[in-house]
Amino acid sequence: MPFHGELHPASKKLFVETVLLVPFYGSKKTSLKRHIEFLNELGFDVLHFQIYKNSLSLDQKIFSSNELMGIKHIWSDQIEALLNTVPGKKIIFAFSNPSASAIEAIAKRNAYDITGLICDSGPSGNFFSSMVNYYTHQDPIRFFPLRYLAAVGMSLLWSPDFMSSIHADIEKLPEGFKVLSIRGWKDKIIPAHFIDQIFDPHTNILWQKLSLPQAGHLNGLRDFREEYELPVRQFLESISTKT
Repeated sequence: MPFHGELHPASKKLFVETVLLVPFYGSKKTSLKRHIEFLNELGFDVLHFQIYKNSLSLDQKIFSSNELMGIKHIWSDQIEALLNTVPGKKIIFAFSNPSASAIEAIAKRNAYDITGLICDSGPSGNFFSSMVNYYTHQDPIRFFPLRYLAAVGMSLLWSPDFMSSIHADIEKLPEGFKVLSIRGWKDKIIPAHFIDQIFDPHTNILWQKLSLPQAGHLNGLRDFREEYELPVRQFLESISTKT
């Protein structure tokens, strides 16, 4: 499969849909091991892959297949290519800001083979501030002017038209498309109100929140398993077809 894609079959497949995991920026191959095991235990086959890590690994790409500039759009091409390799219905489970690329990929194919979307810790409706947070807490740049410039640079590389494009993408989703938005109230990178800026304006989707009061960025399943697993399982079962 492209992009080091790997299919993890469930030992006992209970649902028709395959779950595509869209990893977060900087993730390693083992970073989503807990999620793969959790989804396999529920009875889902899981497809996992690696996103391009940074602008230097984009094979000199500047524009996506539909002539849009930015990593968001190029990652969307990756996701769409993976979706094309798997027959039948799919569910997308995306993490942090690459969730925006997942939304774009779903919109481009009119969600015809996507039954629902889970977004864990993203995407951010204030990408610049989230990048300042990232370079403050996750990958610290101590000198503030450099931190600010790095956030400006990443915002431009991400997508110069980000806010207009992601809202246009969501508007293309079919009426009643279901989304589960997972957020930690102690997230220092993408706080919950940044995520709400993405989903709140749209009435065509049916979206619900899973709020984890003690969780931070992307640590819900690891550190708050009981609060995380049951709502995710219930959402997945509500959008899936039993074998």
